[in-house]
Amino acid sequence: MTEPLLRTVDLLGEQWMLLILQSVFLRVRRYDDIRVRLGISPTALSSRLAEAVRVGVLERVPYQSVNRVRHEYRLTEHGLALWQLLISMWTWERDWAVDRRIMLPDLVHIDCGQSTAAPLGCRDCGQRVWLSAVRAQRREPLLFFPAPAGVFAARTTPGWPPTRCFSSPPPWNCSAIAGPSACWPGLSLARGTFPNSSATSASSRVCFGGRLARLVELGVMRTAAATTRADARAYDLTAKGRAFFPTLAFIADWSRTRYPDTPPALTLTHRGHRFVPALLCHHCHTLLQRSRVHPH
Repeated sequence: MTEPLLRTVDLLGEQWMLLILQSVFLRVRRYDDIRVRLGISPTALSSRLAEAVRVGVLERVPYQSVNRVRHEYRLTEHGLALWQLLISMWTWERDWAVDRRIMLPDLVHIDCGQSTAAPLGCRDCGQRVWLSAVRAQRREPLLFFPAPAGVFAARTTPGWPPTRCFSSPPPWNCSAIAGPSACWPGLSLARGTFPNSSATSASSRVCFGGRLARLVELGVMRTAAATTRADARAYDLTAKGRAFFPTLAFIADWSRTRYPDTPPALTLTHRGHRFVPALLCHHCHTLLQRSRVHPH
């Protein structure tokens, strides 16, 4: 897997990886503290920490514990750059996961002292951006093939830790994103029709169709009969699906900056220029900075 977006989805479209990164952002950095906070098994935690270090989003830093040296995990520059992605997921869940078990805290902008919804904006022009204002340019067919099995085994730990940021119950959680996310970017930017001739095999069409069905089940897409062929289905995003676009924009942008030597298959543009997503404060209309926001 060499395409930046697919590499990023394979890493971040996994429930425990996101929760581990969120824990480190909240300064829970030591192995035992992370394990207790998330209720994750030692094997699962060790494998994900090792992968996060390998891809360069976390680094191991030594510290003295009693009479021996141990290590804690800290975010690298690439890891710190994920803060907007985590907040966009947080915002989406707060607004759309109405059946979540606990209330999510507000996000406060320190500069103006107001709770903010952190809407999506353009870093270049500083204006708020909606999905309809962004264009997608695809260099080659990208997202119509079965996704790889991934580097992690399926989660077997029952239940969900009560302190997690992404607190909605199944079916919408990080694992639900992991399966269908490989077809999300192309579908989120234009109306799609299935079956699609760019699928190269029956198995890839079956896999792609299963992901589309999952997105419809989750309420982020709706389907109707297509006008092109009697056996085809047309798919559109619902309001719930369109609201998830900021998360996808941050995934695409992070993949481009994390793997700058590999040309991306998907490029987002806004007003004729490459779209660099950012979060805004909807009160004072300024770009949010990582050190100037906090949960409350």
